[in-house]
Amino acid sequence: MNRIRRSAVLLSTAAAVLLGGMLPADAQLADSASVPMAISSVDVLAPTNVSTGGTKCTTAWNGWTWVTTLNAKVTWNASPSRGVSGYVVTAVFSDGTRYPVAQVGSTTTSLTGDYDASYASQNIRVTVTTLTSYGWTEESGLSGVIKC
Repeated sequence: MNRIRRSAVLLSTAAAVLLGGMLPADAQLADSASVPMAISSVDVLAPTNVSTGGTKCTTAWNGWTWVTTLNAKVTWNASPSRGVSGYVVTAVFSDGTRYPVAQVGSTTTSLTGDYDASYASQNIRVTVTTLTSYGWTEESGLSGVIKC
């Protein structure tokens, strides 16, 4: 009797496994939930109108020789993005090398600096990158070439 019972249980289990896999699944979801807040995406905008206008070279006698200095000036329009925490000004050399010049606060929209005049002949351009409090950034396009 045990042998017959075991065989019947084994056959019915095998049939359930084989035939159960062939039946289509039937599930219906009717529950729903609402979100109590609005969800929106954030797009960080780069500064616009990056300009090197106002850059000039000055020559002065230092007691031993004439020294020419590049008085660089970079200006830009602030990013209207939410959460702007500052900007990074980067010099881009003609060979593609990038050199971060300064990091400034969120209310700053210009930067000036005095450099050796030889930089004026190296076709340097500038970009300004928006920094945000939530870690996103966006880089502007290249400025015109810095010239005396």
